[in-house]
Amino acid sequence: MLYAKQLTVGLSMAWTILAVAPAGAETIDRVVVSGTGLSRESAIEYTAEVAVTLVMERYARTASLNENRERIRNRILDQSAGYLQSLKIIDEVLVADGVHEVTAEAAVDVGKLVTSLKNLHVAIKLIHPGPNQAIEGRRGTTGPEGSPDHH
Repeated sequence: MLYAKQLTVGLSMAWTILAVAPAGAETIDRVVVSGTGLSRESAIEYTAEVAVTLVMERYARTASLNENRERIRNRILDQSAGYLQSLKIIDEVLVADGVHEVTAEAAVDVGKLVTSLKNLHVAIKLIHPGPNQAIEGRRGTTGPEGSPDHH
């Protein structure tokens, strides 16, 4: 079953769709993922977890995710549905041995997810560069005459 979950995550990456809202609005990442479970409900829950995991891997540094794996599992992945703005089931099938498989399009709230990751001290990749965003530990500043500060 673990191999099937890893395969599902790998295949899900091939189905991803990125949707970013205009500046000032929420950032939503839309992904198409599949998950399995012994019941329809558990398959849906796992599909949500796969979606959040996939989006999390896009915005957080891999080494930091690995270092904080247990805390992320307990505080984020176990509550994956809370990071979804929507989960639209595209397909569902009953496969061998009564295992349910669900394919869905999930809209993940990137802002909420990144905030939770930062609260766990997970290193985040640069999302939207701008004059007030920290870049490699430094905020953008302006030098004399309003030009960007060059160090």
